[in-house]
Amino acid sequence: MKTVVKSITFFVLMTCCFQFSQAQSVKRVEIPLPSSNSELFTIPINEQGVLVLTQLSKTNFTLTRFDTNLDQIWSINGTIDGSLDYVKHCYDGKNLYLLFSRYRSNVYEVVKVNIGPGFIEKYQIMSVDRMEVSDFQAINASIFIAGMVNNQPVILFTNLVERKTKVLPSALKSQAEIQSMELDTSTAIVNVTYAVGTRGKNYQLVVKSFDEDGKQISQVVMNPENEFAMMNGKLNLVSDSTEVMFGTYGHKNSIGSSRGPTSQGIYFSKLLDNEITDLKFHSFTEFKNFFNFMGERQKEKQEKKIQDKKEKGEDLRLDYRLLVHDIIKQDDKYIMVAEAFYADYRYNNYSPFGTYNGFGSPYSSFYNPYRWGYGYYGLYSPFSSYYSPWGWGNRYYGNQQTFDGWIYTHAIVAAFDEKGNLLWDNSIEMKDVKEQKLSEKVKASVKGDEITLSYSNKGQIFTKIIKGDKVLEDTQSAKVATQLEGDKVKQTTSDAIDYWYKNYFIASGYQRITNDNEGGRRNVFYMNKISF
Repeated sequence: MKTVVKSITFFVLMTCCFQFSQAQSVKRVEIPLPSSNSELFTIPINEQGVLVLTQLSKTNFTLTRFDTNLDQIWSINGTIDGSLDYVKHCYDGKNLYLLFSRYRSNVYEVVKVNIGPGFIEKYQIMSVDRMEVSDFQAINASIFIAGMVNNQPVILFTNLVERKTKVLPSALKSQAEIQSMELDTSTAIVNVTYAVGTRGKNYQLVVKSFDEDGKQISQVVMNPENEFAMMNGKLNLVSDSTEVMFGTYGHKNSIGSSRGPTSQGIYFSKLLDNEITDLKFHSFTEFKNFFNFMGERQKEKQEKKIQDKKEKGEDLRLDYRLLVHDIIKQDDKYIMVAEAFYADYRYNNYSPFGTYNGFGSPYSSFYNPYRWGYGYYGLYSPFSSYYSPWGWGNRYYGNQQTFDGWIYTHAIVAAFDEKGNLLWDNSIEMKDVKEQKLSEKVKASVKGDEITLSYSNKGQIFTKIIKGDKVLEDTQSAKVATQLEGDKVKQTTSDAIDYWYKNYFIASGYQRITNDNEGGRRNVFYMNKISF
């Protein structure tokens, strides 16, 4: 593929633009939008800088690399087949990989980006027909693509050097869903989590680990305990033979229900040679700060219900869904962050295959997971019931109800000792946060015993500083600074904040800005470097 160096116009804002909660904007870059249909994506690559992927047309894109000072290093153009869309990226610590495909296709294009010199290589993969892709990982030229074919989970493995593709065996005993696929760059291992079984009585959470040659090297099976089952999990390698696994657990009878699986609390398990040696359950009713997002009266009623149940020797049933982040290991404890969310719907009288552009039609850009930027699903599999707006196996609610995004209520942070005992918990309320993509909104910055929780919403960044279960500084908010004096932000969309490197984060999104002193308005994609 030919690559063309192309300069990009951008504006820079230096120095401190705002300060709050020990956070400050160090520098800002504004990229004018090429067109109203253009989509841009930031891809932080640690101390190597940050990449911006820009869709120019159906067949053309630009990739621009900035250093950690947000100065441009290089910019290259690329082309793809006009029928393909950008699905997801993966950075393995050396190279960046971009996946392009189309809905229910057997054609995939992988673009390998060599970060240093700034050139790209394109690979075409032809494989299983009518596959619905849900995830993508890559490491050292080994490609893993997860998805569903005829309601069965499939993982495609491709070696880009040998240009060979095969389907990895799953050997699962029952109907299964791929819940997540995660890359551990330190060990070059890909962990795939399956939810196996359609009812609580035969349900299992299975984690298979593959090396970069596509060979399965281990398997962890989590069976239900009494009335509870493990709903999701994050596997973390502690030593050569010891692993820990965190996630949420819930009532078995929520599996297979129309609402889909839900969670009662957090579980901790320690595994020695893939065998469970410690297993602890912590109901959210045990947490000191889990219900702080509620209004005062609502919280009092909830606590009374909990106490009434406790006096009867019972635990109040809860039905939450949470995104569990990667575990943070700090000295002799584990720190976990998770966000509570639920699906929102709107009502209409149009047929999903008619003129209304809703979730029902696989040809709708809102439904299609292969719209540029991984559709509206974010990082989590649209084919896993726990992360699905449709409940168990039901993607359509009829012509009366249409999925209208994810609402986040709050995020929790909790610490556990090496035996899985709960040490403390805290939380941050997420007000009026609604996203079309289900992704991790809250970021945690850890400095010693202090943790700064932050998220962006509608052009503002919200932060809260905690120390254990104590609040050092309650939630503060500040607008993301713009370029010029007199700027007025009329609209902010798709804003996010991502961890970058050391104590730096990057905030990004789209803004429509007016300025009477500068001759009108401008539509930009912005990036702000923020330090904590």
